[in-house]
Amino acid sequence: MKKKALTLLLALAWLVLSGAGSAAAQDDYTLFRDGAGEASLLFRGHKAFDYNMLYNGTPFWTSPRYLPGTVVYNGKHYDGIELNIDAARQELIVRIGKGVSNKVLSNEFVSEFSLGGRRFLNLQHLYGEAAPFGYWEVLYDGRNKVVRRVTKTLEQDIDGTKRDETRFDGTYRHDVYQSFLYTENYCYLKEDGSIVPVRRRKDVLKLLDKTQRREARRHIRAMESTNLLPFDRYFVEVVRYLESR
Repeated sequence: MKKKALTLLLALAWLVLSGAGSAAAQDDYTLFRDGAGEASLLFRGHKAFDYNMLYNGTPFWTSPRYLPGTVVYNGKHYDGIELNIDAARQELIVRIGKGVSNKVLSNEFVSEFSLGGRRFLNLQHLYGEAAPFGYWEVLYDGRNKVVRRVTKTLEQDIDGTKRDETRFDGTYRHDVYQSFLYTENYCYLKEDGSIVPVRRRKDVLKLLDKTQRREARRHIRAMESTNLLPFDRYFVEVVRYLESR
């Protein structure tokens, strides 16, 4: 009988303590929400995904570090917030504060945002569901735009041969056999609203007529007198040159 009573008391104590913890977390959130005022709309999304496993690389666009940014969310502009991009899930995450989980901003309401001084667009929000999914960094913003999407994919890496494919400067553990690999896609946003996927240099030149191609090639050859430009720089320089004519 005494044993049953002790068990009951321990169970009740656990419930009280866990309830107090939940209440404290709720109080933290309530205080934060009230202090955020209008911006509290940003913090109503679902909890950001936790990658509770060992891996090399990072699921984030560049690093796990959150950076100051701004966002246009549901038609309103918000600044003074910290953001990061989960490139594996193509989710924009806002960091809230101590004791409160980071939140995912609903993709359907995000039109554009800045992160560490770089601008990003949600093409489906701006151009409709037929547009490519995810968040796209604006590399060139003129009459037309050059945009890039970074995607991370978790793959097995038993012997460490995929290390360079992570594009991550952090610690690489040889006793961990999964890595987030980096891939990128590019698009050309024309001023008439059409979107052209671009994969290689040949695709960039196809955006120009024959006369423009010759001019662009001469311009790029002058820039590449010593080394080839990386693809993103090549793409931007061709479009910039074209729009300067």
